Amino acid sequence: MTRRAFVLMAIAGRLAYSDERTEILDIVSPLASALSNGDADEFLRRIPDDAPNRAQLVNHVRALLAQAEMTCSIELRSVQGSRADLDWLMHIRSRATGSILERRRQTVIIRLRNRQIFAIEPVDFFRPATVR
Repeated sequence: MTRRAFVLMAIAGRLAYSDERTEILDIVSPLASALSNGDADEFLRRIPDDAPNRAQLVNHVRALLAQAEMTCSIELRSVQGSRADLDWLMHIRSRATGSILERRRQTVIIRLRNRQIFAIEPVDFFRPATVR
C-alpha cells in the first residue's frame, strides 16, 4: 500500500466516524429537547414499544415531567457498533418553587436497531426527583 493510499484511507475512516457520530447525535438530541420542552409524548414516541424496561421508563418520564422542569444536554462519549455511550446532564427544577431539586450527570447507554433507538439504560436516570 502506498503512503498516499494509507493517508486517504485514514481520512475516509475519520470522515465515516464523524458521520456516524453526527447521525447518532441527530437521533438522540430530540430526546433531550423533548425533556427540556416538558414533552413526555415526544420523548416516549422515540422509544419503541418493545424496548426493554419501557413501562418503567414511561412511568419515570411522566412522573418526572409532572414534577419538574428541566434542561438537558447530551455529549456523545463513544460508539461501539450499535451501542452509544452518552454523557447526559440534567438540571431538574421544581415546578412549584423554581428551585433546583437535582443535578444529574451520568453515562446513558443507547442501543440502536435500524438507525432508531431500541433501548436506553439505565431507566432509573429518568426517575422523579428526590424531594428533600
